[in-house]
Amino acid sequence: MGALEPVTVAGRGAWAAQARAGSADGPPWTSGLVGWLGYEAGAWFERMPDPVSGRLLPDAWWGRVGPVVVLDRDGTVRYRRGVPLDALTSPPARVAAPPRAHRLEEPADETFLDGVRTVLDHLRAGDCYQVNLSRRVVARGRFDPLATWLHVRSSNESRRGLFIQTDSGAILANSPELLLRARGRRALSVPIKGTAAAETDPSDLRRSEKERAELTMIVDLVRAELGRIAEPGSVRTGARRVGRVGHLWHAMQRVLATLPPGRDAVDALAALFPPGSVTGAPKVRAMEVIRALERVPRGVYCGASGWMGPAGADMNVAIRTISIRGDEAHVQAGSGLVLHSVPERELAEARLKAVRLLEAL
Repeated sequence: MGALEPVTVAGRGAWAAQARAGSADGPPWTSGLVGWLGYEAGAWFERMPDPVSGRLLPDAWWGRVGPVVVLDRDGTVRYRRGVPLDALTSPPARVAAPPRAHRLEEPADETFLDGVRTVLDHLRAGDCYQVNLSRRVVARGRFDPLATWLHVRSSNESRRGLFIQTDSGAILANSPELLLRARGRRALSVPIKGTAAAETDPSDLRRSEKERAELTMIVDLVRAELGRIAEPGSVRTGARRVGRVGHLWHAMQRVLATLPPGRDAVDALAALFPPGSVTGAPKVRAMEVIRALERVPRGVYCGASGWMGPAGADMNVAIRTISIRGDEAHVQAGSGLVLHSVPERELAEARLKAVRLLEAL
């Protein structure tokens, strides 16, 4: 836990300079910046269509960590700076859901199904190999962002959780996916493709050729993106594996690379952003298809959140993430579409991914 001092982010160059500044002191993330890059900030790094206007939160928000305390699950203090011991209390094991929002505004199912069918037409035409299509649910009411996030974390914990409260609003991340971990010259990305409910047999996910194809395409994309900046011959992949994250099974695969002298975490993030697992392949064409079919901006969703600094980076893919501003909250989820996708199943997958977040609202 830490207090954040917001920094001005005027563009890619200014943000990169801020992320590279500072010196290591305590946990790595205390020496750099903590924040997010929204999906539409991808225009800093990649050729993408003009972004849809009307984002709920800024495309980029970053803050320096001030007073900070690091606690284990049992409340043991592992590190503190600027926080007196008598001000600390152990975090609760479980947090009850806060009062629910007044109403949810869901898009029509047929709108998403029509979008899937259009994507399938692009795939059959050879326009793309994979496209990640999403749908947004809007909740309206009175929100307690921190209580909501603590409830999500205690009831359905994921590996890449993050909570940031700013003057502009809040993000409540419960992402299972690692976009980038960088330490020194080592870079790691772990794309996720393939989803099944936790109560199902994970062997079905392991055997599915459709789900395997989804992941293989994105792993190849991530390999190529890191390969643009990595030392020649250093990019390698691990084995495909299936693991449980909260209420879902996911298939995932590690992609590792060695950065050459003079390259760092900022360069690696620039090569990977926006994340391929939530765009598609080829990435630029997939983003054009997404822009034509999704009538609302993605905002923080499908961007990345985490920390970057002179010691490296840990950035998630901003999925399973709630964005809140005032009396409005956005939850968005989607699915990766390949040639063998069935529209109704893809709709069910998108709903499954969002259900726990919507329950918390």
